[in-house]
Amino acid sequence: MFEKPKTELAPTKSHGAETIVGTSVKLKGNIKSDGDIIVDGVITGEVKTKGSVVIGKNANILANVKATNVSVSGMVQGNIEAVERLELTESGKVLGDISASILSIAPGAIFTGKSQMAASHQEKEIEPVVEIEEIIETEKKKEEK
Repeated sequence: MFEKPKTELAPTKSHGAETIVGTSVKLKGNIKSDGDIIVDGVITGEVKTKGSVVIGKNANILANVKATNVSVSGMVQGNIEAVERLELTESGKVLGDISASILSIAPGAIFTGKSQMAASHQEKEIEPVVEIEEIIETEKKKEEK
């Protein structure tokens, strides 16, 4: 008679993440996904996704990370490849090489490794610049006529 109505648990809306590795989770192996991943625990292996990876302050990643966008607030010991954007927050630490079209490093972040700016989609479509010698030759021909 005085029963509480049953309610269903609402889906987690943490950044719309498909996969969440909690603070008490220690995972050995590879994660491959099409959706967003949030990591607050420990991962040893490889992390790949077509979505974004958010690495929390408590996270410790001993793996290579490849994603569209990556945000690092914890520790990553491995290489990171971000197709679009890589952000290191003030508490982020990366010991490895990084590659991204857009790189943001906040004051206080630690990065040890090599950085390579990946060509963005727009840059790949731009025509090469005409050599200066070709321009000079064209100008000379115009003057001769």
